[in-house]
Amino acid sequence: MITTRRTFLGLAAAGAGALALPGCTSEAGGGGGSGPVRVAWYGGAPVHEGVEGALAAWGSSHPDQPYAVERAPFDDYWDKLATQTAGRDAPDVFRMSMSYFSDYAGRGALRDLSGAVGGTIRTADLDPDVASSGQVGDELFGIGQSSISHAVFVSSAVLEEVGASLPADWTWQEFGEFVRGFATEAGPGSWGSNDLGGNLQLFDVYARQRGTDLFNPGGAGLAVAVDTVAEWFGLWDDLRRADAVPPGDVSAETGSFETSLLAQGKAPLAAGWVQQVTFYQPLVPDSEVQVVPLPSFQAGDLSGQFLKALDLWCVSGTTEQPEVAEAVVDFLVNDPAAAASIGLTLGVPPSERARTALAAEAGPAPQRAIEYVEGLAGRVGPSPEAWPSGYGELLSAFDRLNQDIAFDRSDPSAAAAAFAEEAGRVLG
Repeated sequence: MITTRRTFLGLAAAGAGALALPGCTSEAGGGGGSGPVRVAWYGGAPVHEGVEGALAAWGSSHPDQPYAVERAPFDDYWDKLATQTAGRDAPDVFRMSMSYFSDYAGRGALRDLSGAVGGTIRTADLDPDVASSGQVGDELFGIGQSSISHAVFVSSAVLEEVGASLPADWTWQEFGEFVRGFATEAGPGSWGSNDLGGNLQLFDVYARQRGTDLFNPGGAGLAVAVDTVAEWFGLWDDLRRADAVPPGDVSAETGSFETSLLAQGKAPLAAGWVQQVTFYQPLVPDSEVQVVPLPSFQAGDLSGQFLKALDLWCVSGTTEQPEVAEAVVDFLVNDPAAAASIGLTLGVPPSERARTALAAEAGPAPQRAIEYVEGLAGRVGPSPEAWPSGYGELLSAFDRLNQDIAFDRSDPSAAAAAFAEEAGRVLG
């Protein structure tokens, strides 16, 4: 999985401070009612540029309301946010990963935004599954900033090199046949896909295709059978042993977008969240990166997939400027200038209006992501409820257990049992 994970369990030293931008203040402490509204997020340079441009548009239309920004890389962000939250000094508005959303919501760190919906915060134009992504029981603790789903990314040039083509509306059996056949035809040093066995979020779709959610309602333990976990690990172990996906040592060195097998031209396929096509495409400028659904057990059945907000904008439970903070959230999600600046850096925009406006100006890769999301409407299953507290730990455990299989330290059955045990410990 191309991401880094941290849990909201301990406190670490603060890593990234508030940054001053033209038109905004650098004051970032206190959160007093008359001070700047503090807005924080994580990401790399494209995300920073996009959100800063959106906030500059906010500043232009709200000249009497100063703001301060706090930005950081993924790891540093969670370290600092945990420290700030414990000290009741969290930013007024901050970006929240769905992986850790329940951790923060369950600790009272987030403001319930239910009362602002339909007033300060407009959600009528948002995709329904996105609008409800921040729902926990009867309370709403975040507003989805994107509408995304899983996808397989296909490098056309790599396929053409060996004269291969993908089956339409493929099944998992056809996926396995394809990656085996491609690897055989391409020869040593090439594979049909990267190893996706450690990706818990893709396994979530696989479990739904098998007829069960990953978790019980309210995160009360695993709903998926241990045998299904073993089946998934076994699928990738078989492909690994057939040299259809890379061995463990190669996977360990190809975990970033830049070092991925697709970027290196050593595999035609990768998978992840749909907006990642905009990350892969610049890395292979001579190849069109196509976007197709995940395989399923019945050709064309997309009921295992879902549309969801992967990240949300949240308001601190301790903010002293709740109305201003809520207005900033509304602006970031709904304002055309904000949507134009952010683009697809945070995912496909969560409303049809924003997607239409963006598509008119977007390049080919963003257009493919937008068209993919639009094409899933009415074909995918319901969005699962918010991932439970401790989800970040389970992401890491699932990936680690797949690595253990790859390095012959475990086998699919033992790894599945270990994951079930770990889930029982984490989820209680």
